[in-house]
Amino acid sequence: MPPPPPDVPDVGLTISAAAATLGVTIDTIRYYEKEGIAPAPGRGPDGWRRYDAASLSWLAGVVMLRGTGMSVQEMREYAAAYRNGADEHDRLALLEQHHAAVLERLAEVNRHLAALERKIDAYKKRITTEPPGGATAT
Repeated sequence: MPPPPPDVPDVGLTISAAAATLGVTIDTIRYYEKEGIAPAPGRGPDGWRRYDAASLSWLAGVVMLRGTGMSVQEMREYAAAYRNGADEHDRLALLEQHHAAVLERLAEVNRHLAALERKIDAYKKRITTEPPGGATAT
């Protein structure tokens, strides 16, 4: 998981501060906790959730994995493997499998991007070579 965000007070951050730090909603954090993807944080003397550096680091990793397209089910499996004491080789295998899937999707997006760029170039060429009111490309 990535390093913890900076400036985490000793008492931890409230859920709203943690959400703002991570760029997600409070509901997102609660969902990850409910689904067992992120452990429930400790509570402060006021009874409110308090996210320490370790909690924020884990959540930042979850946000990153979701951002790479990892499914909620896959994140549940990864979290369960961690909680159940899977060794680093097993957890690495899960991440490498996801990495391969991300690379496949990235290659597909790059192919589509190249096609889009060709289409844009075709329009630009027609616009610069046709008289006003001429035919348009499809």
